[in-house]
Amino acid sequence: MQIDSVILYEHQRVEDLYPFSVMHCSWELRCGCFRLFEKVQNILKNAPIFYRGRKGHLASFLARFGLSDNSVREGNVLLLSGNILFSEKLFEKMKLAYRNLFPDKNNKQSVIFIYDNKPFAVYLNNSSKNNFNKTDSTFFEDMLEDFSSLHSVNLDYVEQINFLWNTLGYNGKCIEEDFIFYQKPKLAILPNSTFYLINAENIFIGMNTTISAGAVIDATEGPVVIDERVKIMPNSVIFGPCYIGKNSVVKAGSKIYEDTSIGEFCKVSGEIENSIIHAYSNKQHEGFLGHSYLCEWINLGADTNTSDLKNTYAEIEVRLNDNQINTGRMFLGLMCGDHSKSGINAMYNTGTIAGISGMHIGEWYLPGTMPSFFWGGRKNHTVYNIEKAIQVAKIVMARRNKKLLPEEELLMRQEYERIHKR
Repeated sequence: MQIDSVILYEHQRVEDLYPFSVMHCSWELRCGCFRLFEKVQNILKNAPIFYRGRKGHLASFLARFGLSDNSVREGNVLLLSGNILFSEKLFEKMKLAYRNLFPDKNNKQSVIFIYDNKPFAVYLNNSSKNNFNKTDSTFFEDMLEDFSSLHSVNLDYVEQINFLWNTLGYNGKCIEEDFIFYQKPKLAILPNSTFYLINAENIFIGMNTTISAGAVIDATEGPVVIDERVKIMPNSVIFGPCYIGKNSVVKAGSKIYEDTSIGEFCKVSGEIENSIIHAYSNKQHEGFLGHSYLCEWINLGADTNTSDLKNTYAEIEVRLNDNQINTGRMFLGLMCGDHSKSGINAMYNTGTIAGISGMHIGEWYLPGTMPSFFWGGRKNHTVYNIEKAIQVAKIVMARRNKKLLPEEELLMRQEYERIHKR
């Protein structure tokens, strides 16, 4: 399969990625060292990526990442669901299945790839004529009729993110896969070094990163990637697999356990285990964050803690989009949307789902489900005023030299209207 361009599209159940889906497209999910669309970029380096999804979310994504050209060019096109964990292994499986179906090298056919009785990708050769310019959330489903006559290939297993907590189960493995994209610089570790690297050949340290005295980075159980311009303060301990993003700060005495990813421009401290923290979010005080997913621009107050295990050791159920869902997980903490904050001593219950722009103030344990713009605690709460929420978001972002874009503000207002219609 020769691929000239890629189209990432959002599947119809993208709302199941709530609360991440309120402000983001599905391919922005972070799992491992990269967002999902960055994984595709790394593997298909010579194929430009184009995007199709919900109109407002697509506009926000293109504006935030400075992408202007979203018109698909002629050539061989790979359409790929935006919630797929694309990897070298998956791509090799797809190419092998294609070669087995069409052993004649001169036979250039289009094909649809299927997993679990659902299409997740389509390869269209140059002779295929399709309208790729439709941009809403039904883009792929509207095109399925055009694909009904194509040969199909069933794959036995494809990793995909159907719910936000799925990322946690894949995160450690993805860090190990992503490690190949980091060329480890040579670093001389002397016997009297003031910090310690264990299994150093499995550790990447980026340029202009500083590691202070007493820090321990242990890659015995998996690789550790510490990206560029990171600051590791004294006596911090980091266990692999782990990723620390560019320009982030790990504060003194932090304990970061395996299967954790921390995005760009974050400040973290306390105890963190098997969690994903997106860019520009802070957990810079003591407290435990376990088996959790934090979106962007979140701030957890001092001594905020998450429960991630029920006393009964039962599988955790959550309330998501008015449905009760068994996650199939024994460990699950907090799924928290953009721009939300917790007060000091806040306690999140097992399997908490919290929307965007909330102010979560502890009155014993917080509710297990908190909609967007939730202000208060279990007993006393109200709806955060939208104008105040937007004003605060602008102030917070300006402190990091960022602006709340009109496209982002529109998504916040749309979510506020949705809450008020309930």
